[in-house]
Amino acid sequence: MKRLTVIFFLALIGKLAFALDTAYVSHDKVTALFFQGPVKVLGSQSCKYVITDKGNGVLTIKAVASNFKNVTLIVQDLSTKKVYSIPVAYSYGRAGRRIGYGSTLVRTLVNNRPENTEEIIAQQLASGKRADVATHEKTGGIKAWINKVSLAGNRIYLRLDLRNRSNLSYGIDFVRFYIRDRKTVDRMATHEQEIVPLYSTLRSPTAVTKDHEVAKVFAFKRFSLLDDEALFIEVYERSGNRHLYLQIRQDDLDDLKVIPIISDAPQAIASN
Repeated sequence: MKRLTVIFFLALIGKLAFALDTAYVSHDKVTALFFQGPVKVLGSQSCKYVITDKGNGVLTIKAVASNFKNVTLIVQDLSTKKVYSIPVAYSYGRAGRRIGYGSTLVRTLVNNRPENTEEIIAQQLASGKRADVATHEKTGGIKAWINKVSLAGNRIYLRLDLRNRSNLSYGIDFVRFYIRDRKTVDRMATHEQEIVPLYSTLRSPTAVTKDHEVAKVFAFKRFSLLDDEALFIEVYERSGNRHLYLQIRQDDLDDLKVIPIISDAPQAIASN
């Protein structure tokens, strides 16, 4: 009977599980996994990491052990009954990601709220030419710019521009945001405060080909920085090492570009 149960369980996973990117974890960086609805972790959990169920389809995962090879996390989305087989591995540099499964959090918000304020403003900021650059960085033929920070209501918006002047396509793996004191030792994750976008125009996969540019906008809950703090932005290349590291300082937030919110936008009416 036990053998039949194991066979059935493996068959279920084989039928419903999907080929997924590895969820990288570390001791000090929390990786967030987003699903369409409430989830259940199946089977026994590895002693190499700790999982916290935040509710509403959100799991956070953090490493306990170091430098371990791939272990597998099996998660069932209770709203869709889909089962996900997620590889988990230790990596300090790539931990701290925000990963969506099924329909991602961003897509779900956009589909349910077609007149979503964040979406409208983000699309507006992403269009047009680059202007009022706050900071920039380049490596390996790739250059990144952060435009002047914008404020609309209680939302902060950042526009990230990427240009590729190399012969190799630049695939964006993920973009990470966190606040840290600039006086601490470089990359001391224990002093980092992760900032997760509420909305983003970045879709996966996104690649910047030779002699092309892209502009992506990220919306956040309003936050502030102390004099010695900075918002660090890390852009990671998929299957490559041309990562970009930028930062926004407190004085960049003192000169925000204020965007008025249109209050009389048409409201969507749900039909039964």
